[in-house]
Amino acid sequence: MNEQDLIDLGLTKKGATFYRNRLEENYYYYVLDFGRRFSLITNCNDELIEGKWFVEIFEENNIRFTSKEDLNEFINIINRNRNETS
Repeated sequence: MNEQDLIDLGLTKKGATFYRNRLEENYYYYVLDFGRRFSLITNCNDELIEGKWFVEIFEENNIRFTSKEDLNEFINIINRNRNETS
């Protein structure tokens, strides 16, 4: 996926700053929160694989989306089946 795909799917850009050897390094990634304990998160911009982004379920790296179509379908399924009273 490319960065525009993530934006199109509703993920939000988040920034992070780290200091290594007294040098400031700025990174960013994307997230999509569904509730208190369920989120999607991308790799950081410095961890792209062949220039592509991937999306995982937060704290569950056994599921990885690399296709915009698959991720869109997953997001739609989650949104259709959310229990808004919880």
